[in-house]
Amino acid sequence: MKTLIVFAGKYGSTKKAAHLLKDELSGEVSLVNLTEEKPPSLDAFDRVVIGGSIYAGFIRPEVRKFCRKNLEALTGKRLGLFVCCGLENKAEEQIKAVFPRELLSQAAATGYFGYEVNYDVMSFFDRIVMRLVSGQKENQFCLREENIKKFAAELE
Repeated sequence: MKTLIVFAGKYGSTKKAAHLLKDELSGEVSLVNLTEEKPPSLDAFDRVVIGGSIYAGFIRPEVRKFCRKNLEALTGKRLGLFVCCGLENKAEEQIKAVFPRELLSQAAATGYFGYEVNYDVMSFFDRIVMRLVSGQKENQFCLREENIKKFAAELE
């Protein structure tokens, strides 16, 4: 089985999560960072996983564009959808808000993969906003490997 994982993030936690997921899936798995490269044709893949980070309630624009552009082709695939965000208690709500209904209704797996707050790589503006909104003053690394494993099992 051939799987394509497409994702977009801002500071690297979504990329880390996508790589962890790749290691959990069977068959041939290709990763595409939508902020760096153009995705291949979906025709060659049996499964497609789409993931992105959430900022201020919105998924990365590259993910929105990918979903919109490929909506018809995606509806015929075994599909997985995931987010990385800091609000675990609102993750399910955010998944429903950021992905098209057509994809949500047929997804074999949806998941929350956690988050990271790494002030060392953030822009000055994002550091200020994050500290004001979250109250966090220190780096936090909270990727949920157990969620990634569960997601992979559901997708298989």
